[in-house]
Amino acid sequence: MSVMDTGDAKGQITLESTGWVQPSDVLKLHPSIKTKLDEITKKGWKYLFVSVTVTAEAEVVLQNAPFRIYGRRLLPLGRATRCMLELDVGEHAPALKAIKEVKQFTVNICSKSFPGAATVDLSKDTVTYIHDPFWKWEKGWESDDKKLSDAREVREIASWLLDVKKYKLVETMAPERYQELSALFREMPT
Repeated sequence: MSVMDTGDAKGQITLESTGWVQPSDVLKLHPSIKTKLDEITKKGWKYLFVSVTVTAEAEVVLQNAPFRIYGRRLLPLGRATRCMLELDVGEHAPALKAIKEVKQFTVNICSKSFPGAATVDLSKDTVTYIHDPFWKWEKGWESDDKKLSDAREVREIASWLLDVKKYKLVETMAPERYQELSALFREMPT
């Protein structure tokens, strides 16, 4: 593309975007998610942010901001490129005005032994992953104290999420598998 114009922009632009908002911004504007994280820490577990996707509205105030407009040009078969605007907004990110929708707020819940014992999307109250010591449990492993201890540690988190908090499993995880494992562990001596 060729540069059509350059100059200094003045004024204000409102942007609607995804992907650049920090988890702390979401927690300030959506206290229900902060409450869910607080519940996790009250249980004695920790969490790690995995991903955040939102629809956010931001404002950019321009004071002599350099810009370039890249123009259209024809491509073979009569197609044309799009016009593009490149705008230098400075060192600071646009000022966040609002978060219209939290599409995903995913964290790993960390137990004593597992930094990813379970993964949940707190915007949808959905469990997206349960760590293997519990989820891939096989009969006969109960005689291995380490495997049993690990599985119980992960199961405690899974049980709280699914049985107490009533979160749902993602479609790729079978609820029947969870019910089968839960019944098996309820029957095991402690």
